[in-house]
Amino acid sequence: MSRETSAERDYLLRRASEHRDQAAAADTVEHQALHRRFAALYQARADELGVQEH
Repeated sequence: MSRETSAERDYLLRRASEHRDQAAAADTVEHQALHRRFAALYQARADELGVQEH
């Protein structure tokens, strides 16, 4: 994995984690759902980068 790809993947994983935390702290079901969706999108993109490099 290139250094640039690794940095991008690390960023995406960090953002996914942040959104999971925000979902857990959200006051409404709607906000929880939004943060879970963002977390899933960031995670999916990070997973794609990991697969592309192998």
